[in-house]
Amino acid sequence: MSMRAKRVLRRVRTEARFRAADPWNAGAPSEFSIEAYDYVPEHILESTALCRFGSTPIHALRSGADGIERFLPDALSHLWRVGKVSAEELPGLLREMEPDLARTDFQPMLGAPTEQKVTAVLTLLLIAVVGLLLTWPRGGDGRLPWPALLSGLAMAGGLLGTLLTLPPYLARRRRRRRQMDWALHRLEEERPRLIARRIA
Repeated sequence: MSMRAKRVLRRVRTEARFRAADPWNAGAPSEFSIEAYDYVPEHILESTALCRFGSTPIHALRSGADGIERFLPDALSHLWRVGKVSAEELPGLLREMEPDLARTDFQPMLGAPTEQKVTAVLTLLLIAVVGLLLTWPRGGDGRLPWPALLSGLAMAGGLLGTLLTLPPYLARRRRRRRQMDWALHRLEEERPRLIARRIA
């Protein structure tokens, strides 16, 4: 029987509150909050802090107008965390991005440690290469000792794992970069118009 607790996605804290136009409710001014979610053990019903050391939370916008929570894609969440996008700009950007979002866009990657699978595969490959170099026979009898054989098999497994894991991982990161570039470009277009409206 596995001793590892099943983890479920739960809200762990409110990170910010702000007021902005609600694009899901005809642009009416609304109170919003940014909620942080994380995968926590199933038996924990309430939590005030992230349960995984060094984890990056998943963020959601909660609208006071309809009470619905809408999850932010990793790209928008990251831009907000680093201060390149204000909280007030998130609802409009999210509304425009929604039709093109995929499930994988919400997985925290930007600003987070390298994915565990990628880290494990690259670590295995590095250990296998070092082991192969240390155990490769120096003589000319043509026989491979079992440590060298095991290292060779591990290296082959590491290479296969890299070929299967790394391309999808890099593709997801490139997609996030494109989403961030789009969001920043969109704000460059909209900010002058907003300033002009305020002045008028």
